[in-house]
Amino acid sequence: MGFEMEQTDQLILDTAQRLFSDHCGAEVVNGAENGVASVRLLSALLEAGLPLAWVPEAAGGVGGSLALGFSLIRQSAGFALAAPLAETLVANRVLAEGGLELSESWAVLVFDGGTLPTLVDGKVSGLVESAPMHAGVAHLVVPVSDQGVIRIATFAADKVEIDYRESLAGEARAQVQLSEAVPLELSSAMDGVSEHGLMQFCALVRACQIAGAMEKMNELTVAYVKERQQFGRALGKFQAIQHKIADIAGESALANASVEQAIRELSQHPQPFSGSEDTFLSVATAKVVASTAAGTVSRLAHQCHGAMGFSYEYPLQQYSRRIWSWREEYGSEFYWSERIGLAVADELKQSAASQNGGRVWEIISR
Repeated sequence: MGFEMEQTDQLILDTAQRLFSDHCGAEVVNGAENGVASVRLLSALLEAGLPLAWVPEAAGGVGGSLALGFSLIRQSAGFALAAPLAETLVANRVLAEGGLELSESWAVLVFDGGTLPTLVDGKVSGLVESAPMHAGVAHLVVPVSDQGVIRIATFAADKVEIDYRESLAGEARAQVQLSEAVPLELSSAMDGVSEHGLMQFCALVRACQIAGAMEKMNELTVAYVKERQQFGRALGKFQAIQHKIADIAGESALANASVEQAIRELSQHPQPFSGSEDTFLSVATAKVVASTAAGTVSRLAHQCHGAMGFSYEYPLQQYSRRIWSWREEYGSEFYWSERIGLAVADELKQSAASQNGGRVWEIISR
């Protein structure tokens, strides 16, 4: 992703690349959308220890950096990975932050950016409208509000009311209803975790996935226009197609650059779930840029492919549907653009009137 990786981190990424290549072809992704999970893929991911990449070694994990975890997430998105790797990476990191027992299998963070469930007398009640989910998930990690303080509660999936659904991409989502549910474990107050911090972190996960998927869409499109012949020439020889390819590459590069900058800033912060003002602008910008690019890249890629891009057998639609879905989750580009504007306006208000000249550009470009 443009980072200088430790040797161990690079070995993990190389292992993941081989694993994804061997176990996650287009037929596996389509099968998962039809309810047929790849046992080989899920087992291989767990055996390789990839879901523990963000967990410190002292807690039984790999001890990888934030950059490593986000690189894995972007890499997996380039294969439309039919497994909840990103969700389990985040859930295990939250469990480790709370000093709770890690999941031995798949886990998800039951959080969609809405109102948190509440904790009263040791019981949790609330509704999460659209949580990431997967048929094989056994461990639910739920941020809850205890009189305004964030705590982490865990539940067994079979002990909670779950209404399974699907996203536009066919990925599993669920409405989770908690009615005075008693947690398996409950953390103490999480000083370094806030609702906005969780929202920022999850938004960056989705931005990273969008960037990874768009790279793959660029690759597929370039290969297709080189091979496809029209009027005796490859499609890629036509100037109009060349312009579209250039625009796809430019949008993808811009999204990657914004995501990398956000990861750098978040990596320097000791509490990545705190929602610090130091990381807000870069994370919000990454989600805005990636989500905006999602619309442009998918449109141009499908125009270059013509009818082929919409066929179920061809993999392009697997990526376009995912980026359409991911751009809306944890805040669309409109959501984060509004918050950037409000943050800039608030900072300007706090500045002396005589110092406001030129401050807008200084704030948004720092």
